[in-house]
Amino acid sequence: MKTLAVDTAALVSLGHTDLVDAIIENYDILISKSVLEELEEIGARDDLDAEAARVWLDRSSDLNMMNLDKKDSAEDELFEVCREKDLELFTDDIKAVKTFKDDIDCLFSVHIVYLLYKKDIISKEKALFSVDKMKTNRDWKQNIIAITSKTLF
Repeated sequence: MKTLAVDTAALVSLGHTDLVDAIIENYDILISKSVLEELEEIGARDDLDAEAARVWLDRSSDLNMMNLDKKDSAEDELFEVCREKDLELFTDDIKAVKTFKDDIDCLFSVHIVYLLYKKDIISKEKALFSVDKMKTNRDWKQNIIAITSKTLF
């Protein structure tokens, strides 16, 4: 099973879809303790992102949580493991992408939806519907993630 290192922002985006079960069934989702803590913080709020975070919290026992040295951010923690294990980092944190792009491959949450589509786990229609829901709920408008989703599909 392919391992995907996924940060909080990407998990929250994906939590807005009904793809969480399919993701967990087909990929080993690697997170850090800081990612789990951030999901708990977001999940305590009362908004759409909180609902999305709680979807992952309900399935947290199915996630591969690495005990990593505490860094300044969850992305920094995942960066280290990605570099060591030659993994891509799935993040919707555009600042993190700019920071890490020369050292590791960074992809967005929409790439996970694309992976599910390319493996024939979901239809193109479901993939597009999911990406549209993420775009709307995360208020991406025409940012780089939204533009990337258009090029993927």
